[in-house]
Amino acid sequence: MIDKMFKNSNLKITKQRKEIIDIILELKNSATISNIIKKASMNKSTVYRIIDILVKNNILVKQINYDNNDYYVINEYHKHYIKCIKCNKIKELDNCPFDSINISGFEVINHSLKIEGICEECKES
Repeated sequence: MIDKMFKNSNLKITKQRKEIIDIILELKNSATISNIIKKASMNKSTVYRIIDILVKNNILVKQINYDNNDYYVINEYHKHYIKCIKCNKIKELDNCPFDSINISGFEVINHSLKIEGICEECKES
């Protein structure tokens, strides 16, 4: 699947790009730029350059986590979550509410969504 994304973007899968993708897959929701840099075997400027290229080619998506930090995910693994404001439990949403949105005159390239609420257990207590 990632191979297809690179092919569709006319990008080569270099050793360094593959390493960044592997790190992001490993880190999941904590794939912030600082965490990626800590794990990467390349210098900081190379990491930034590769991430910029991958975002511009829609292979990566930048999102905001519940600590208000930017993190990166593979575009195909794009997910949204809801967090309980009392117990901090996080639940993954089954679908993205923006997948079917149509905004006249715009092509949606990227988006982020932060949802907070109160879970069933906390509502009952």
